[in-house]
Order: sequence, then structure tokens, then C-alpha cells
Amino acid sequence: MMNKLFFKTTFSVLLVLLLVLPLSSKAENRHDQYLIMVDPAHGGQDKGVKLSGKLYEKDVTLAIAGLIKDDLGRSKNVKVRLTRSVDRDISIPDRVKMIKKSGADMFISLHVNAGFGKNSSGFEVYFPGFKLSSTGKSASQEILKDMIKTEYINDSVRFAKIILRNMGKIFPRKDRGLRSAPVPVLDGVDIPAVVLETGFGTNIKDKKQLTDRTTQKSIAGAVAKSIREYFDRSPQIRQND
Repeated sequence: MMNKLFFKTTFSVLLVLLLVLPLSSKAENRHDQYLIMVDPAHGGQDKGVKLSGKLYEKDVTLAIAGLIKDDLGRSKNVKVRLTRSVDRDISIPDRVKMIKKSGADMFISLHVNAGFGKNSSGFEVYFPGFKLSSTGKSASQEILKDMIKTEYINDSVRFAKIILRNMGKIFPRKDRGLRSAPVPVLDGVDIPAVVLETGFGTNIKDKKQLTDRTTQKSIAGAVAKSIREYFDRSPQIRQND
């Protein structure tokens, strides 16, 4: 009985590895152009954090997203698509559908933080958390699903660390770190994906910086640089800045 169980389990694992290895190879050399989906959070009636007067989080995220698109537009093999390019309502489920339908290679959602008191400031990056599957499927299917999920999470963490480093050059000693938490817009997304909280709209100094066009360009530049660094294994997208 034990021999049969051992053989069955071993066969299942070997089958999973045979399935995963081609996927990894394909991920490395899938195509010559990379599609990046950038999500300016909020929009329309969903204004987000109020920054000043009639300026809200939705306006800041859209401005930075547009600057990221402009910056990466100079790279021949990187294409950027925004979940919204104007001030309009888009539900979280619709954003997730857009990501999956687009066939994007990477996803980043831009936000402005709030709360934790007026003294809270700085930037932080969230990545999708990992939890074991429990769908009742066969052992081999569960192993395959978990291995693929782990790969995407690892890629997300690697990208997040690059962003933190580059954002730290703009805002020294303002790095609040890397965090894992349930984020609806990242739920079910099977590509490297992160949420960037650019600063606190409830902090006077952060608010002033986030509403400054020069700072917005610097944030966009840091994100664009991070995306290039992440895909640096593909020499086609390197850019002479």
C-alpha cells in the first residue's frame, strides 16, 4: 500500500514539474514587447483621499500614471496601458477583468495613503499574499496551482523591492517597507502585480509633495525605472537615458 502511494505521489510531482518547467522557459522568452498595465486608483464618484481644494487622490494617481506612460513610451519594447485615462468610474471587478483580458506582463496600481494619524508619512508597496489552495482538486493540480502562484508572488516581491529602492532615492528615510495584505484589485491576478502607496494625503508634507508636478514626475520616473530594471534580463527593452 505504501509503495503504491509513494509511486502515485512521486508520479504526480514529476508530472507537475514537467508542466511547470516549460511555463518558466516560456515566461523568460515569451515575446519581444512587454505590456504594462498601470492602474490610477479611484476615479469618477470614487474620489479617494482629499488633498487640497478640489484635488483628490483620483487626480494625483491619474497624473502620475500618465507620466509613467510618457516615460516608458520612449522604450521601444515596452507598452503601457492605463485602466483609465480620464476621470471616470471603474469598479474593482472591472479593473481585474481588464488586467486579465489585456494579457499584460505586469500590473501596478497607484494610490495615496491615509490614516494612522497626521504624523504618518512615506511610501509603501503591497504585493498579493499567498494562501494554500483547498478546492478539492487532485494533489497534482493543487501542487501545480500553488507552484505557479508562488512564482508570481516571488516576481511581485522582486519588483516591489526594486520600486522601494528607487522611491527611496526621491524620499530618503520615508520607506515604510514591503507589505502583504488582501488587496481586491490584486485578487486572482496571475502576473507580477503590486500596489504602490505613494505617500499620505493626511500628512502636510506628503500632501504638498504629491500635489507638486515636479515630484509627480520624479515618482513616475522611479516607477518607470523600476519596470525597466525588472525586465532588464531582456536586452531589447534597455534604454539609453
